[in-house]
Amino acid sequence: MLTPPERHAALILLGVITALAIFHFGVVFLFPDGGAVPYRNDSADGSLVTLTGTVEEITFTRTGGHLILNISGTSVFVPGGAANLELLRGDNVTVRGTVETYAGEKEIVVNNPAQIVLN
Repeated sequence: MLTPPERHAALILLGVITALAIFHFGVVFLFPDGGAVPYRNDSADGSLVTLTGTVEEITFTRTGGHLILNISGTSVFVPGGAANLELLRGDNVTVRGTVETYAGEKEIVVNNPAQIVLN
């Protein structure tokens, strides 16, 4: 059997585990998109944003095999090209990524193709 101090420690540990589980599930259900905010032209670099729109252009870079999408006038950069991603011009999508400035222009960087969802 456990001694009283051991029981007390076990109860504290159980309470901490329960609190962490409640916090985790609360965050997952309250912020299903990871806390991303809708993209705006004045979104700050490093902001986690979402953008919903129509794919207007699909371009691969000359080197590196990266993918650049134009979604409703906003550039979306996908490093590595996302080989399994099947998009066509005119598709309605929602992307989640980080805002960065490249060559003086704002763009959304999507590091995982799963962050591009067909609507």
